Amino acid sequence: MLADAITHAALPGVVGAFVASGYLEAAGWLDPEGGWEVRQLLMFGGAVIAGVLTAFLTEWVTRSGWVREDAALGVVFTTLFAIGLIMLRQFADRSDLDLDCVLYGQLETVGLGKRVPGEAIASGIMLICNIFLVTLCFKELMLTTFDSELARSLGFRPRLVHYGLMAFTSATVVTSFEVVGSILVIGMLVIPPSTAFFLTRRLRPMLVISVLVAISASALGHIAANVLPGPMTAALGLPSTESVRTSGAIVVVAACQLVLAIVFGTERGLLIARFRRREMLAEVRSG
Repeated sequence: MLADAITHAALPGVVGAFVASGYLEAAGWLDPEGGWEVRQLLMFGGAVIAGVLTAFLTEWVTRSGWVREDAALGVVFTTLFAIGLIMLRQFADRSDLDLDCVLYGQLETVGLGKRVPGEAIASGIMLICNIFLVTLCFKELMLTTFDSELARSLGFRPRLVHYGLMAFTSATVVTSFEVVGSILVIGMLVIPPSTAFFLTRRLRPMLVISVLVAISASALGHIAANVLPGPMTAALGLPSTESVRTSGAIVVVAACQLVLAIVFGTERGLLIARFRRREMLAEVRSG
């Protein structure tokens, strides 16, 4: 849920980066026709600062004892998101920031050119960095996440690891904004792990299943967005629609997968839970 909050709270950091790049262009320090690397670095920096600020403020409000952790998280990320929306409205003309791009992404247009899209390269680099982080620091991340007191007694610094993880999450989020949009980022952060939760209790398989669920939802959602709208609108007598937003279709498919996992999940599914309860009752009666 903290990662979900970062997808909202990163907005003021992203908008601030575009505003800063606009002022740099006006001052003649940044080439209007180039300088993409500088803009990308500003976006990363703004998102990372916003993400770490979200984690810090949530922890600070929770430790203060004023409200519970879930309420503190809601207060912090909604406030930062509202600030981002105000900044977006105030500085949109100066920063050349497309609201539709931030919210919905541009999955339909990526890859239309002859060259490999820069967004695909950036996403691939971020994917490699995340795989490297999880593979190299899996034990540290698991220990500091689930038992911070034990990690502290072993010489680790859970708070530093936590902020580092939030910084990586923020960088991943801002890399995904331009391509998939914030809606799909939120969906992919929450829904696939929730689906895996109903299929296994072990952390490593849960991570693998989450990735497989996300990949399958992306593929099926892209197909559904381009194939199903036409026949469905025709069958319902609605105005003809050839396609819909790919990001929305992917989230819908992922949600359907979650519903199936809730009902038929092999670990915590409703049917398997009922079956286990019947077995326990049968053992109690026979004993």
